[in-house]
Amino acid sequence: MDLSIIIAHFDPGKHPNCFESFQKTLQSISDQKDSFNIEVIVSDDGSQSNSQISTLKTGKIEWNDRTIFDLSNKPLHDFLEKNNTPNSNISHWLYLPKDKHCMSKARLWNVAASLAKSEHLFFLDDDNYFISDNSIETIINLFNDYSVIFGQIQDSNGRFRLFESKRVQGTTFGIKKSILNEIGGFGEWTEQISCGIDSDLWYKLYKHHQLKNYKACFTDSIQTIDSCSKRWRPFIGTFFRNRKSVKKFKQEHGCKDYRKSKYNSSRLKHLWLENLVE
Repeated sequence: MDLSIIIAHFDPGKHPNCFESFQKTLQSISDQKDSFNIEVIVSDDGSQSNSQISTLKTGKIEWNDRTIFDLSNKPLHDFLEKNNTPNSNISHWLYLPKDKHCMSKARLWNVAASLAKSEHLFFLDDDNYFISDNSIETIINLFNDYSVIFGQIQDSNGRFRLFESKRVQGTTFGIKKSILNEIGGFGEWTEQISCGIDSDLWYKLYKHHQLKNYKACFTDSIQTIDSCSKRWRPFIGTFFRNRKSVKKFKQEHGCKDYRKSKYNSSRLKHLWLENLVE
């Protein structure tokens, strides 16, 4: 298996462009897979329109006291056909019912990574479709030299996030499964505040880089567009949200304020990511 692409999916049911963006993401993968052996794993965080998955003939994965439904093989094929969803080499559709009012992206990505057949993992949000040519080929080639790969994101206004930006990103990135396992996977503690998964990942990768000095890069040869963001926002409390996030992150990592590069050096890309932007 050359590559496992893991897609975080959440359709709140009333967003006008969510389904269309997801279709574009799947189609962009199908258009660029060429002759490579790839698989796609969909990590569905309780989309209302897909609640029937829990009633279908699925496997069940018990993961840290919650049940995740695993749709695969013929039941998956029938489900995709019924919902007019491009196959795009989908091997698993994981579904976690929204029985808790939180974002469970980290939990689902950890399960998906454990099922992935490839050592090379690439993560997308369902609305981040490829706008660069030969993206999958580029990802596979870069994995020959790098253990962690961050692509470039374009926002809905057409602006690309630059290497110099101090923002972290939680989509359009690749990581070897061995590295992900070594850092303990994605931080499932983030369910408590429904945010922080991106910062948790970056902080752990940066700290691990200091110990192992693995090769990591940032490239504009892999580009996606952020076409339908903020869908998880209803699950993020607004009152004192930042204060709670900072406090929880400090408890987990001992970092005084993860939002500031003064305390969180992972936001300074030049310290650990090679700049491949042309």
